[in-house]
Amino acid sequence: LIFYIIVFSTASACLLFIPYPITKVVDDGNDCHKFSLSLYKGAHNEYVEFPWRSYNQEFFLNISLPYGNISLPHGKISVQIFDINDLNSFFNEDRYGPYVRYLEAINTTGFTMNLQISPRFQGIMVIRFYADSPDDVAEEDIIFYSEIEVSYLRYASSYGFIFLGIAVILISYYGYRRYKWRRSKF
Repeated sequence: LIFYIIVFSTASACLLFIPYPITKVVDDGNDCHKFSLSLYKGAHNEYVEFPWRSYNQEFFLNISLPYGNISLPHGKISVQIFDINDLNSFFNEDRYGPYVRYLEAINTTGFTMNLQISPRFQGIMVIRFYADSPDDVAEEDIIFYSEIEVSYLRYASSYGFIFLGIAVILISYYGYRRYKWRRSKF
């Protein structure tokens, strides 16, 4: 019983206090994305969720327009990263007020960058690709490739609390048995 108490206590301490790295591939870059500047298909969104107790949050973005100079007169799109709660402010800035952009790249044909989020963020972020104006769009759709990777350090809090609960139950049971054994001895 003492062995299990030590194992569960050590496991809970490790899970609660030692972070581990997580890397998620949001978009692997193998599929092309299309959009035209119509009312319903004017943009492409990717959603990224950062959990509770995550640190050292970082985006890797690799965006390219292979046919930028052919299908677009200017051959460019824009990219913004912001909190999902600011989505209403993005569409109606005059009504909801300004919103905070974590990244804004306007009129680009492609770029590669690492973006470190500081201070840390908890919740869902939106990566929005769009064309700036209807003048930028020819008859064809905008075709682009995006490779998006998210990495951060995270603590396994939920598992740590489960192991801690089991350790507390085992310690209580051990204390009860020991107390009962001492009382029956006298």
